[in-house]
Amino acid sequence: MDHQQTKPNPNDTIVACATPEGYSSIGVIRVSGDRAEAIVQRIFKPGHSETIFESHRAYFGDIIDQASGKVIDKVITTFHKKPYSYTGEDVVEISCHGNPLIIDRIINELIAQGIRLADRGEFTKRALLNGKIDLLQAEAVLDTVYSPCEEVRKLAIAQYEGKLSDTVRHIRRKLEDILVITEAQIDFGDEEDVQGRTQTARSMDDLRSLKAEIETIVQYAEIGIKMKKGYRVLIMGRANVGKSTLFNRLVGYERALIHPDPGTTRDFLEEHIEISGLLIRLFDTAGILNKPHGPDKLAQERSGQLIEQSDLIVLLFDGSEPMNEQDVYLYNLTKEKKTIAVVNKVDLNMQLNESDILSDSLKISAKTGKNMDMLLVRIKTSLMPVVCPSDNCLITKQRHMHVFREVLACVQRSLEARNEEMTAFEVKSALHTLGTLTGETLDANVLDRIFEEFCIGK
Repeated sequence: MDHQQTKPNPNDTIVACATPEGYSSIGVIRVSGDRAEAIVQRIFKPGHSETIFESHRAYFGDIIDQASGKVIDKVITTFHKKPYSYTGEDVVEISCHGNPLIIDRIINELIAQGIRLADRGEFTKRALLNGKIDLLQAEAVLDTVYSPCEEVRKLAIAQYEGKLSDTVRHIRRKLEDILVITEAQIDFGDEEDVQGRTQTARSMDDLRSLKAEIETIVQYAEIGIKMKKGYRVLIMGRANVGKSTLFNRLVGYERALIHPDPGTTRDFLEEHIEISGLLIRLFDTAGILNKPHGPDKLAQERSGQLIEQSDLIVLLFDGSEPMNEQDVYLYNLTKEKKTIAVVNKVDLNMQLNESDILSDSLKISAKTGKNMDMLLVRIKTSLMPVVCPSDNCLITKQRHMHVFREVLACVQRSLEARNEEMTAFEVKSALHTLGTLTGETLDANVLDRIFEEFCIGK
């Protein structure tokens, strides 16, 4: 869409399409600001003779071209009075037919009436600045829109509901309590409580307890960030054990070339899939040989690099043949990594004897799909064997982890401080740093970087 853009002003009334570009059954145009209702009323003619529009009520009517007086589209318009709206301002949402030409005409009609086209994420930014949400919740809005898998979506919703914000506020209250005690010590000296503990001892105990809480959050942050980036899962085995067949079965279509002759796959293939709610970066690798040469050697070098970077290896064995030195070599090559031993081709006559290597193996047929559901469960439990005790507040962003690590460093320095003045300084630093998570300590550059990731209309 080509709309004339005016100079941004945070007090402007803004407009944008809130639904994706392209043809669809419906398109939603969002207007926010003090003049939203008045300006929309200029171009909206309700089906009945309403002159006063009630909040949170939808009205059917026409959008009128002010120059020609003709109908642009029949729409449903919903009014949301401040502060009971997404942005905390007066908001009007126009639901029209999802033709880009219609959406463009309506937006240009509103711009002609003095409304400005919204910047990226400006509706959510106004919700933040108007106190409807905090910065963590604003970032969760973006994660909700772009969640790559079900587990990340659930984390995003939990963060949007304020679960992570509650954790931050809990830490903030503890820091504030410690600061009050510490500053009282500076002013009035160290006194004992009813249990005979000095205030210094009490604040040190509180700091140690708080340190342990933050360490737990940082420890489990790797899980949340990994869930968002995706787990790297390799299918490995000697030539012709059915790696590509299993790869295709997991991907859901014939992605990899399959042939009875060994050595069909010379380079790795990668596909992003979802397994039991987790984002998986699945790799089909070349067959592993203990004495490769030529192209096989190059392919194996690449597979070796993937082994080092992997989160899980599905180690595939051919159940229709006895185990050979190639299988043993591959087992030894990957034994330091997290692996699942899988015996394939159980639909054929089993020739593979049980061994220590295969004592906990899973028997499947990639060709027929037998026991594939068991493999999916094994993959998820292998990647996430530990349930986080506070899984509603798992961190999914590097920015959040960086802030918590900085707060942890401040707490550690406060424990090591030589006097109450230094302790108070470090606790205040921790509070200031913690404020950058929720937006209580606003940084214009951080805000700009965050909202640049949003689409226009959100």
